[in-house]
Amino acid sequence: MTQNTAIICETNPCHRGHRYLFDTVKAKNSGICTAVMSGNFVQRGLPAVLDKYTRAQILLENGADLVVELPYPWCAAGGEAFAAGGIAVAAGMGADRLCFGSETGDMDMLTRCAAWLDLPETGEWIQQREKAEPGTGAAALYDMLAKEAGYTLSPNDKLAVWYLRQIRAQNSSILPQAVRRMPHSETVVSASKIRQKLAEGEDITPFVPSEAAERYRDARFTDAKRFDALAWIYFRLFAPEKPDNGEKSGLYRRMLKTAGKCTNSESFFRESATKKYTDARVRRTALFAMTDTPEPDTLGLPGYTVLLGANEAGRAYLKERRKTQAFPIVTKPADREKLPEPARAQYHWLERADRLYTMCMDPAGEADRFLRMKPAIMER
Repeated sequence: MTQNTAIICETNPCHRGHRYLFDTVKAKNSGICTAVMSGNFVQRGLPAVLDKYTRAQILLENGADLVVELPYPWCAAGGEAFAAGGIAVAAGMGADRLCFGSETGDMDMLTRCAAWLDLPETGEWIQQREKAEPGTGAAALYDMLAKEAGYTLSPNDKLAVWYLRQIRAQNSSILPQAVRRMPHSETVVSASKIRQKLAEGEDITPFVPSEAAERYRDARFTDAKRFDALAWIYFRLFAPEKPDNGEKSGLYRRMLKTAGKCTNSESFFRESATKKYTDARVRRTALFAMTDTPEPDTLGLPGYTVLLGANEAGRAYLKERRKTQAFPIVTKPADREKLPEPARAQYHWLERADRLYTMCMDPAGEADRFLRMKPAIMER
């Protein structure tokens, strides 16, 4: 069977660091490289700057052989659920290895930190600190405790630790491989920095791979301010006090009150956030409320994926796996009806998220736009 190395990514947008990661994976591993890529929404609870099929096409041009979707809502979840969903999809696609960017590239340290977090006494310690410091958010608390235990983790190292914990929790045979990230330079900057440049109307092509520059030059990016406005209007006018998705958190109630007091969407998000509730947590709560989706932490694992793109090698791999493939892959609209019942319910959440995404596009797209789109295919 062809070896399959997976990379879980958002590519929001694809930049030079992503290209370096895919090139490194190809140099170190034989077989194909599968990108398990976030759908139309990403971890910060925001719409991706480009839709998932466009981003898949760019990934095919920058090292991926196969691009499948990390479905909503896992793609928009916090670190633990995001990693859980990504590992489940990678395993479902038959991945032998998982490669990920890391600030340290130190697999020994990352493995020890993951094992420490899995200890029962660490869990008890965390619960005690949560009770003692109720105003501190979970992410900040984890950072504090890890630092006290001797682990100072940068953002990608934190996500790497979640991947390692989920590989163990899901009893997966996937072999993890850390790749030390490219150091930042004048042209190698983070995705968040590139998004900031986009928001300020700057040209981002100097900071992306040459293969992607032309596509970005002609692209029509989404407008995050539209999402903000929709969320504010929803909480001000339509959000129920007792939503169907079971949301009863203090943050949800805070957002209900804040929406009525604020006079614009910017102040709504700014005043909803606190030391405990980060901006990303506020936006995720808004997103899950607007799509009537339960918190991903309560949903278990995704039971399907969507094919977003493939080259010849990726298509050959899919054909090779077809005889033994048990994990459902949606490649065309009719496949939705063939999904097992739990996965079909999950797919409805993705449909609602995709409809919301069309309202953040410029210009706004038709509501069923993504039900009619086909995977990106690259011929060699």
